[in-house]
Amino acid sequence: MKYTPLPTQLSGAEFLARRKFALLADEPRVGKTGAAIIAADYIDARKILVVTTASGRPVWRHGFADWSIYPRKTQIVGTAGFHPDVDVAITSWSAINNAHVRVNLLKRQWDLLIADEAHAAKNFSARRTRSLYGDLLVDEVTLSTKNALSGGDCSDTVWCLTGTPIPNSLLDLYPMMRALCPERLMEHDGMPDVTGLAAFKNRYCVIGRKKLTAWRRIEVVVGSRNEAELRQRLGDFMLRRTQQDVGIRAPIYDTLPLFISGKTRREVDGVVRTKAILEAAEAGDTKKLEMELGPIRRLTGEIKARAVVEAVDDEFDSGLDKLVLMAWHKDAIRILANGLHKYGAVVLDGSTSERDREIAVERFDTDPRCRVFIGQIQAAGEAIDLSRASTLWFVEPSFTPKDMAQAALRITNQMQTRQALVKVCVLDGSIDEALQKILMRKWTAIKEVLQDD
Repeated sequence: MKYTPLPTQLSGAEFLARRKFALLADEPRVGKTGAAIIAADYIDARKILVVTTASGRPVWRHGFADWSIYPRKTQIVGTAGFHPDVDVAITSWSAINNAHVRVNLLKRQWDLLIADEAHAAKNFSARRTRSLYGDLLVDEVTLSTKNALSGGDCSDTVWCLTGTPIPNSLLDLYPMMRALCPERLMEHDGMPDVTGLAAFKNRYCVIGRKKLTAWRRIEVVVGSRNEAELRQRLGDFMLRRTQQDVGIRAPIYDTLPLFISGKTRREVDGVVRTKAILEAAEAGDTKKLEMELGPIRRLTGEIKARAVVEAVDDEFDSGLDKLVLMAWHKDAIRILANGLHKYGAVVLDGSTSERDREIAVERFDTDPRCRVFIGQIQAAGEAIDLSRASTLWFVEPSFTPKDMAQAALRITNQMQTRQALVKVCVLDGSIDEALQKILMRKWTAIKEVLQDD
């Protein structure tokens, strides 16, 4: 099936095709995959390497068939290596951590490297970042690209794609800029040299000290500064369009209170420190939230899952056609799958095979008897289209705002004719309700510092 590109995809393709190194940072669902493949046609790229998420691999394989004018041979690459005559090798972020896979990929000179969901490579301490961009040496200024997939000895052209270029702090941009546009970090136009990691961090980040033990504290990024200057440095290295720019309506967000008995509420609230939890949520301290909520997080997930099964019956009785449910724990997902089996529920979690991922998404999209899609937030939160539904419920949350924001946008795209509705399930009247409202406020209010205010 060949798709007709939208004007924004054509302009995105032209932006990429004019550049050896670039960042296409359009929001999720705006059409980055199609734009990049069209751009690959524009530059007549013959040998293409795509690095993406595990769930994104089949999306890209289908994408080249749907968007390219050339009959390219594609292969999803694992530890076995790629076929010598393959035109497009599609691999995952986890695979490039494997030395054997990386050595095989480094043997070929690629015309084009596409780093999809490029925010995955945001810290030089991570192996996947070093595999893509190279090793930042001990002076934290010099970058060795000898064994890097994006190095000139391996890839002629490198395009990064991500709808969340800054998942945590401005420091997330440093590896990409240091590797692909280092000249923009040098002194120019009255801006100081920030080529080194420390200089970049001190210029664009507010640093605090986090207490780990009575004797140990570490530096953490607690804020940002000089955002406008960093936008100026990025300049035309980056193109970003929002969903609203291309006519996609933003989801409407709300909570969905779930009734629980007074006994259950006391059981949930009685084993946690309410004040500490709410303070950690406001501060965005995910590790402390995990620690404080450890005793009850799985319990509340199971309670919510059982209540959601009942609530779904009412929604379908009221005329809802399809529904996406996102959860976190396997036990909650199991309860949902068993309770909603009569609605043809399909499940996608971290254990789902590549082939079964494709089958689950396709069945939800095409089979009217399949009315419920159940996804684990991280495993199903990127690179899939669930816009056959216009309603999504978070049965359990992630404590990371990026995960929630990405997952919520699975039900939006240019073809979605209905208003997307996203609800966060909360246990009525409990600490869970107060916590989820704080988390929802944070992730629905995410504003990339790369956008103009």
